[in-house]
Amino acid sequence: MKTPFPLFARLLVWFFVNLVILIVGLLVVVRVQFGTLDNWLLPESSRNQIQAMTTALIGQLVHSDRSEWPGELAQLGTAYKMDFGLYDSLGQKITGDISSLPNEVQHSIRFAQENRPPPGAPGPGMPPGPGMGLPGGGPPGFNAQPPPGEPPPEHRRPAGGRLPEFPKSIVRTDNPPGYWLLVRIPPEPFHSAQPMTLVGMTPALGISPLLFNPKPWFAVAAGVIIFSILFWFPLARNLTKSIVKMTRATESIAEGRFDIQLADSRRDELGRLSNAINRMAVRLKDYVTGQKRFLGDAAHELCSPLVRMEVALGILEERADESSLSLVRDVREEVTHMRKLANDLLNFSKASLGESHLKLEAVNVSAVVEAARNLEKNSDGTVNMEVPEDLQVLGNFELLHRAVANLLRNAARYAGDAGPITVQAWQEHENVFITVSDEGPGVSPKDIGKLFDPFYRVDASRTSETGGVGLGLAIVKSCVEACRGVVSASNRTPHGLEVKIRLSGIAA
Repeated sequence: MKTPFPLFARLLVWFFVNLVILIVGLLVVVRVQFGTLDNWLLPESSRNQIQAMTTALIGQLVHSDRSEWPGELAQLGTAYKMDFGLYDSLGQKITGDISSLPNEVQHSIRFAQENRPPPGAPGPGMPPGPGMGLPGGGPPGFNAQPPPGEPPPEHRRPAGGRLPEFPKSIVRTDNPPGYWLLVRIPPEPFHSAQPMTLVGMTPALGISPLLFNPKPWFAVAAGVIIFSILFWFPLARNLTKSIVKMTRATESIAEGRFDIQLADSRRDELGRLSNAINRMAVRLKDYVTGQKRFLGDAAHELCSPLVRMEVALGILEERADESSLSLVRDVREEVTHMRKLANDLLNFSKASLGESHLKLEAVNVSAVVEAARNLEKNSDGTVNMEVPEDLQVLGNFELLHRAVANLLRNAARYAGDAGPITVQAWQEHENVFITVSDEGPGVSPKDIGKLFDPFYRVDASRTSETGGVGLGLAIVKSCVEACRGVVSASNRTPHGLEVKIRLSGIAA
């Protein structure tokens, strides 16, 4: 069956949608922060700072002697961690700390001169007229006080109520490596015929705070990360939620619980997988249930003829002569063994099939253990009980009695001579634990996981003297699982075996 909306396509579409949104958002940020893409290296905050710095510098230079200009530029360079210089329209040095300009920078200065407005026309955002003691600010330590008799900067505004806009650009060079800030100063403030260019040089963008402010970039990066997390979280959560449900379902199937039902409304590969798990659970349940029912029916049908054979052999034993008495007893022993096997198979089948329709009720754990101990009182060894009298679980008395009795019988058979058998029970939150432990030799670690498999025995021989056919612990597992519980086994330290049953407890 073809998947209508494959998971790969879904992830791919989600990725491209995320990418498109991020690109659009980045373009909006660039447009707001940097104006045009041509000046992407100069965000709005840097342009405003350069504008204020240049305005303050012009005010200083206009009202100072030309011999003081190198000191003013040096003071400016110290504040902004750049080398500054003033150049004419042909790229010739007027003053400053920069010794020479690369060809790319000189070309940019000359190109700006060739494309400047006609003489007498104000530059972009420039008010006409000579007085350029303009408002603004400067770096720390940069003196931008107005000359005597003039109003303070905050009261001097150009025409139109806004600062004059000086053309700015950045040029990057490889020899020498660095970034060059070019600010074109119109000729009007200095009453000259040609404009000048303020040139600032820094080896890297991160050195001077005038050119690079990391805060907007950090904000953009944080926004991208947060948006991506919020954008991808619903999809990732949806996928992992479905995977977790399927994992739990398959774990239940592995433990023999087939009554699971996954939602199969998804239209991708996970939806197909959920549907396949549902169908597999139904098929496995039908198969296992049919197998156990057949086993129970066969054991039930075998019980009657085996009992009749056992009775007939008992009569024959009374009438047999000495020469054939031993043979009759051997046959009767084998028939008795077969009858016990059939009874075990019948009990195993009943416990397994009873899980689906069994009605659970409150069961006193102490009463169950006491009844099992009384049933197995003929077994070797001493059984110690450490069970609270008021401890109750949700289960079935008959099944739990059979499970505990089988555990006691198994412990007495394999470790009865090594020491006492201990039955303990306690409650932890909503669970009740019952353990049956012995002092025997324990079991090899490779055999621990197979102890509850039907017909599995650590000792390969299957005689009544060495423990039967290996259905005792399998019946324990079926009885416990019919009561919605879990059973496990582990070796004790330094020796011995412990079987632990976990059931749902009932508050006292």
